[in-house]
Amino acid sequence: MAVSSGKKAGNDATSGSHAGAEPTATATDDVEELQHDIERTREHLGQTVGQLAAKADVKAVARGKATELSERVKGKTGQLRGQAAARAEGARSQLAGKTAVARHRAQSASEGRMTQVRDQVAAIGTPVWEATPEQVRNVVAKGAAGARRRRAPLAIGVGVLVLGLLIIRRWRGPMINYRDD
Repeated sequence: MAVSSGKKAGNDATSGSHAGAEPTATATDDVEELQHDIERTREHLGQTVGQLAAKADVKAVARGKATELSERVKGKTGQLRGQAAARAEGARSQLAGKTAVARHRAQSASEGRMTQVRDQVAAIGTPVWEATPEQVRNVVAKGAAGARRRRAPLAIGVGVLVLGLLIIRRWRGPMINYRDD
C-alpha cells in the first residue's frame, strides 16, 4: 500500500513539476494519507497482537472456560433439581390419592361388613330378646348398666376368676382319661 502511494506521489510530483505550483499540495496530501495509513495499520496490528496475547494467555483462557463450564453445570444442576422436585411432588400426590382411595374402600368395606353383622345380630337377637321373659330382660339391663359403670372392678374380677381356674387346673394336673375298653 505504501509502495503504490509512493509511486502515486512520485508520478504526481513529476507531473506536478510540469504543472508548476501544485506539486507541494499533492505531496502534502500523499504524506498525510501515508501517515493515516500507517496509524490504521498500527491500530490493526495492536488489536491483532492483543488478540494473539489473549489467546496465548493459557491461564486466562482456562479460567474463562472453567467459569463457563461451572455456570453451565450450575444451570443444569438447578434444572435437574427442579425436575426431581416436580417428579417427587407428582409421586407424593399420586401416593396421597391412592392412599385416600384405599382408605375410602377399606372404610366402605368395613362399614358394609359392620352393617351385615348388625343385621345378623338383630335378626337373631330380636326373636330371642322378644322370647325372653320381662323379668329376665330387666335383670339383664340392670346387669349391663352396672357392668358399664364398674368396668374396672368387673375386669379385675374376671381376671382373678380366670387365674384361679388356671391355678386349679395346673394343681390338679392334666386331665387324662385312661379307659380300658
